[in-house]
Amino acid sequence: MKHAPLARRGRSPQGTAGQRGASLIELLVAVLILSLGLLGLAGMQARALRAQMSSEQRTQAVVLVQELLEVMRVDRASAMQGDYNTAGGADTPLCAVPSAAASFAQLALSDWLTQAKASLGGDQATTCAVVTCDALGVCSVQLAWDDSAAGGLSNQSIALTSRL
Repeated sequence: MKHAPLARRGRSPQGTAGQRGASLIELLVAVLILSLGLLGLAGMQARALRAQMSSEQRTQAVVLVQELLEVMRVDRASAMQGDYNTAGGADTPLCAVPSAAASFAQLALSDWLTQAKASLGGDQATTCAVVTCDALGVCSVQLAWDDSAAGGLSNQSIALTSRL
């Protein structure tokens, strides 16, 4: 039994010129492109998570400030007397939680600031508040915190003013 020459069986005499498929270099380039794409996707996911956490902290700060204004609205007489006002006004924010509370207003402010420090996370020494309320019932609450751990600014703040 004689075999047909190589050219008749579909093979070239060199043995590799007729091969089909991907070479090792082509596969390495494809894996490199895929891995770069996946790294970019992971980076975008990390940035999105930080932005989401920062947004959550800003939302929490708004809720906290509105909550204190509502407590002051309930205790309107004390608020108009300045019982909720932080010592020193806008120039001296309250950063340390008061240890002794002699009145309901001071207890409510102390509890509120404790809750704000717990909710906004980060360095608790940088979470500070300024509360001012005048005799006409126009009250302002400003809350500042460090948002750099969540990818935001180190000096975020929110201020709301309301008539009680």
